[in-house]
Amino acid sequence: MKQIKRTGIILNFIALLCFMSSKAQDDYTKSLNGVTKVHIETGTYVKIIAGTTNELKLTKYVYDNDDHDHDNCDHEHHVECDDCEHNNKDDRSKGLKAVYSGGVDNTGFGMMIEQEGAVLRIKDLKSNFQRRGLQIVLPKTMDIHLDCGNLGSAIIKGFSSEIEVNTNIGRIVLKDVTGPITAHTSTGTIDVDFSSVSQSSPITLSSSTGIVDVSLPSNTKADLELHSTMGTIYTDFELQKPSKDGMKVVGATRKIEAKLNNGGVKIVLRSSTGNVYLRKQ
Repeated sequence: MKQIKRTGIILNFIALLCFMSSKAQDDYTKSLNGVTKVHIETGTYVKIIAGTTNELKLTKYVYDNDDHDHDNCDHEHHVECDDCEHNNKDDRSKGLKAVYSGGVDNTGFGMMIEQEGAVLRIKDLKSNFQRRGLQIVLPKTMDIHLDCGNLGSAIIKGFSSEIEVNTNIGRIVLKDVTGPITAHTSTGTIDVDFSSVSQSSPITLSSSTGIVDVSLPSNTKADLELHSTMGTIYTDFELQKPSKDGMKVVGATRKIEAKLNNGGVKIVLRSSTGNVYLRKQ
């Protein structure tokens, strides 16, 4: 009986080790002591959320209800969710180590991480066809520079820090942020929901062909510059006499300059061919 009990304990311990080993392949954690800015380079669909510790955590993409339309699974960008998981396990790689042309994986997560002074640089060594979405947890006050490459998109939630985001085709969604923010996409949509607006540095949001949709607290102090070459600018702030109830047409093919609450930080919203929407919270 004692032998059976001892065997059971050993088997449970082995199972725990296997679980921990499997878990280590699915996430990576690093202390951010001495780090004030994180620079991320990837080509996939990225979500960055604010955490409660001074740590970086990398995991597979975890979906919220508003992140994904399960009727239109994003197979094009190889994004993965529990309800539409793709099977691509490679049993032939067992016992072998992956090598990449872009650098050395020092995380076990297909990423290369290097610290240069107060800046932590993260380079995704996998292509957007291999990486099925990436989730990153950072402290809410950490400055972020995110380069999503040609096909990547970004969702960033809950930060009171400086954020810079660039992508080519993908969309950019920022929620519960304060700025300063610089965001650009060539063909995607930009949606930003500010919890408050930092007055420390200018905010610039631009899309070449997509729409720019921004929500600001009603008490925001700002000097606005709104521009759409071929689209229309809409707002429910009182920039001029309204033409209709609800969202008002402010301008079409011209630049609009105006102040909110006697002026403040400069906010530039620009789209070449898409509409620009400025909403009051």
